[in-house]
Amino acid sequence: MQGPEQLLRKSSIEKLSSPEQLDMMMRVTSPMGWIALTAVGVLIVAVVIWSTVFDLSVKVDGRGYMVRGESVREIQALSPGAVLSVEVRTGQIIEPGTVVARLSLPDLENRLATARLLLADMESQTQSASATIGSIQAGMQAQLGRLQAERRKKEELVRKGLLTSQSLSALDQQITNIQSSLLQSQIGRGDRGFSVEGKRLEVKELEAKLANDSAVRSAFSGRVVAIRAGVGQQIGPGDPIVNLEAEKEPLRIVGFIPIASGKKIQPDQEVRISPTFVKAEDYGFMLGKVVSVSTLPATPEEIRRVVANDTLARQFIELNPFEVVIAPLLAPDTPSGFKWTSSGGPPLEIGSGTDCTVQVVVEKRKPISYVIPTIKQTLGAS
Repeated sequence: MQGPEQLLRKSSIEKLSSPEQLDMMMRVTSPMGWIALTAVGVLIVAVVIWSTVFDLSVKVDGRGYMVRGESVREIQALSPGAVLSVEVRTGQIIEPGTVVARLSLPDLENRLATARLLLADMESQTQSASATIGSIQAGMQAQLGRLQAERRKKEELVRKGLLTSQSLSALDQQITNIQSSLLQSQIGRGDRGFSVEGKRLEVKELEAKLANDSAVRSAFSGRVVAIRAGVGQQIGPGDPIVNLEAEKEPLRIVGFIPIASGKKIQPDQEVRISPTFVKAEDYGFMLGKVVSVSTLPATPEEIRRVVANDTLARQFIELNPFEVVIAPLLAPDTPSGFKWTSSGGPPLEIGSGTDCTVQVVVEKRKPISYVIPTIKQTLGAS
């Protein structure tokens, strides 16, 4: 007796061997399968075309700071003291020689006060001594006059033979002594006069130094971008009081690229800039070009010279960065005046002192170039 499986197998063989079934096509796949297969093929072709025609940008990330020119200039104090007043305001345009602040200089003020007291005391003593010496000199002059008159009389008697010449010797000695005393008193009076004049000159020099050092003047022209010291603040020599930017210099972004990527930067490379207060997802990136790149990592002093903000400067210093000067691309028809990757950029002004992030496009590669080494390695090709 045959089982169910043998009956099914026999029925299938009979159908296949029947002449009526030989001219019928066997269905390999459904129409939906063909559509899916075609879509996959088209996708593969599209990926191959994209990977060989279009480029991918290789970017290096860093931080940046916007300035006019290539650095912010600092107006520094020359002497230690306290700020009495700040004579300028943020945004003000100043010329060389403008007084930006006035300082209280206790050391110099104390020296001047002491010198003035000594001068007054010396003048008082000199006046008193001059009066005494004048009285003494008047007495000696009167005595000298009497002795000289007496000598003339005795000299006449000597000529007549009534007196010997020896009688004149005692008078001559007295006259010589009085003349010597007069000369000594005049020299002493002159020395005291010279001392007073010397002290007066010292007072004038201290007054001029106080007037000069207490007024902090700008050696440059430019726009005030930051007030670094407040009224009452104690400062030392070299401490910054005001930061200036060059008014007529173009806006530049000084970028700080970590040392590991700095050597990849070259002039004329494309840069994407994102100010910290602008949302890139809304307005895209500001476009720029690399102008120059330092040959060695920037020193802390160079970074502080560029950045007017101590906190930001410390953050940049931690990168041990290369310094990259970037020129933004201009677009006068946008609110900011610069070119953006999408739209017209934000509806506001972009100015100096702005912290930003930068992306430097160091290379453009075909996507397929990333795959070929893997394929070669898989196939064992060199």
